Amino acid sequence: MIPAYAGPTVRLVAATALVASAVAASMFALTALVLPGDWVRTGLTGIALVAVATGLTRALLERRSRRRDRRDTGTGSVVPTLVGTVVAGWYVLAHYGGPTSRPELLVGPESLARVVDRLGDAGEIIRSEVAPVPGTLPITLLTVGGTLAVLLLADALAGGLRWPAAVGLPLLALWCPPLVLVGEVPTGVFVVVVTALLLLLSVSIDDRRPPRVERPPASVRRAEGARSLATTAVALVVALTAGVVAAASSNLPGYAGAWYQSFTTTGDTIQLAEDLDVLSSLTERSDEVVLTYTGDGEDLGPLRTYTASAFDGRRWQRGDERDGQPLASDTLLWPTELDAGTLQERQDVAVTVGSLRDDQLPVAVEPRRVDVGGTWGYDPLRDEVVGDRTDVGDTYALGVLARNLDPALLRDAGPGVVEDAYLTVPDSEHAQDVAEIAAEVTDDADNAYDQAVALQQWLRDPATFTYSTQLPRGGTGDPVWDFLQHRTGYCVQFATTMSVMARTLGIPTRLGVGFLPGDSDEDPETGEARWEVTGQESHAWPELFFEGVGWVRFEPTPATQTGAAPEYTTATADDPAPAPDPQEVPPPAAERPEPVESDPAPAEPDVAVAPEPESTWSPWAWVALGGVIVAVAAAGLLLWWRGRRDSGPVDAESAWRRVITALDRDGVTLPAPTTPRQAPQAVIDAVERAHGRAPTQVRDDLETLALAVERTRYAGPAELTHDADEDGQDLAVVAARVSERLTNRG
Repeated sequence: MIPAYAGPTVRLVAATALVASAVAASMFALTALVLPGDWVRTGLTGIALVAVATGLTRALLERRSRRRDRRDTGTGSVVPTLVGTVVAGWYVLAHYGGPTSRPELLVGPESLARVVDRLGDAGEIIRSEVAPVPGTLPITLLTVGGTLAVLLLADALAGGLRWPAAVGLPLLALWCPPLVLVGEVPTGVFVVVVTALLLLLSVSIDDRRPPRVERPPASVRRAEGARSLATTAVALVVALTAGVVAAASSNLPGYAGAWYQSFTTTGDTIQLAEDLDVLSSLTERSDEVVLTYTGDGEDLGPLRTYTASAFDGRRWQRGDERDGQPLASDTLLWPTELDAGTLQERQDVAVTVGSLRDDQLPVAVEPRRVDVGGTWGYDPLRDEVVGDRTDVGDTYALGVLARNLDPALLRDAGPGVVEDAYLTVPDSEHAQDVAEIAAEVTDDADNAYDQAVALQQWLRDPATFTYSTQLPRGGTGDPVWDFLQHRTGYCVQFATTMSVMARTLGIPTRLGVGFLPGDSDEDPETGEARWEVTGQESHAWPELFFEGVGWVRFEPTPATQTGAAPEYTTATADDPAPAPDPQEVPPPAAERPEPVESDPAPAEPDVAVAPEPESTWSPWAWVALGGVIVAVAAAGLLLWWRGRRDSGPVDAESAWRRVITALDRDGVTLPAPTTPRQAPQAVIDAVERAHGRAPTQVRDDLETLALAVERTRYAGPAELTHDADEDGQDLAVVAARVSERLTNRG
């Protein structure tokens, strides 16, 4: 609790800090819907900037009002909210209005147009995907921008309209989505928010107070300080108790059928993410059937949905959308010319779409013919079939041909010549270190093919690398270098690392994203082999370009997840035996509850240092601890600030205003024309009319104060002979004594 004598400026700063803390903690509840990432740091920075802007503006307005001796502190002005809106608007446009994900300080109309377009994209993602979704640019724009809007509204209620009890209402905008879709808010978030709101109720801003109220005697200050600490302790106890009760309720009988489940449905659509974050762990993937296909031969191998060549050091991205060339069912789809005499007919299959909702059509990685209705087209640059959005029940036919990928042919071919984008290596602190490791691994290889095989064999070795959907925390910010240290990851890390290392060797590389072949059984109606592909089979792999051959798939992810490597890559080395039930990388758009950690034991790296140990505390425990630390630090700063003011003198006017304020709160008002000389008798008469006989000692104290006020107002400088500091301390004691006796009569 902030005492009255602390002044409006201190109460303004405390209220602003508490509102910002409540909003920041509430933002963490959204991590149940949007996978944590850089957007959390961006949101916290924005909250801090907007809170400082609004709080500083209110403090300046209050100081200006005090200088003009106005009773209204100016905190009800709309100016602070307008200033905060301008800062929040600039911050959102700077971070989300640029052509890329990099912030830009200068914003303009084009920034606003991009933000509007990305908000539309966010709406489409919300309609088509199932939480939790990855923190792509449109989604983080919606998350951070919405959080800042909530902050502005909550701050206006607490600091502008002086309705601290209503601050919880805008916070519901951040709490309702996880409550409805997931059914819970993290306990740490709950504790911090409830504590902040309870403390906020004690930081009221009362316009009836005079602009300046000086400090009472030490005994009164100690009493108010004790009440402040008691209020803070009660707030923390209430919040922690409520959090414990909420957590315990999840184990009560019947909780599994919680109310929120009436509003939710199990997601039945899957879309592969087009922004693969190499630093993110893999969450659980959907078991929904993506597609099925039937044929009379073996499986088709991986079915690729799209390719990506742009790697910025953390994410793979496809770039802008492109239109495809019109399709014909008899046209062989391949980005370069092929010698038909070298191709072998492999098989024809009929594909039926299940839960996949994507605007790229899954096709085989080898040359193929596609017979599909609608307005699909072929993009030869990316080797993708693009156009309509797939829907349940859609069918199309694939005729797959096989190239003669003989190891001898690939050795003689050498790396092809393509655009520089397929050879670009991100500039990072450890780029040269990665290149040196690639050179060391391929030291015995004298051609591009053997180099690629050596990299694949090294990465697939279970004694060297460990497959896990949970990534250890890296310490450098370079995901490839971090992976080469802790040597634990899933297919995105394996494929990315091989791609970057191959590029350092001068081999053009791109990333293929799609699905593994799936599981097969016999179609009961036709007797043909039938393959079923689910979201569990989502996968990523590198493709390397060889002159005269084209793009060739390699498989660096361990065999325990992908099965055997392609036959044309195992001619020079024994590959680990394949294991059943392949499981690979995620459709981030699929339904993905919190993953079950496999607790891998990574092999000791051959090069560089061991990974940084991970914390055993959950993020929400850190949030709760941070809230407690902030509260304790704020209490310490308040006590320090109070101690700084202990020696300040109290003038006669301030002491007299304290008495008038005590009378006002007690319902006693003096007539407007009362002079200082008339005041003592007027106070006694007013008190006795309202409450009966006043204490006899009050008159002497009132006369002392009235005389000091009269001397201050009307005496000349030569007549003011009293020591100001001594009189100030005496007047403070007299004013406190009068106020206490008038308030505690009888």
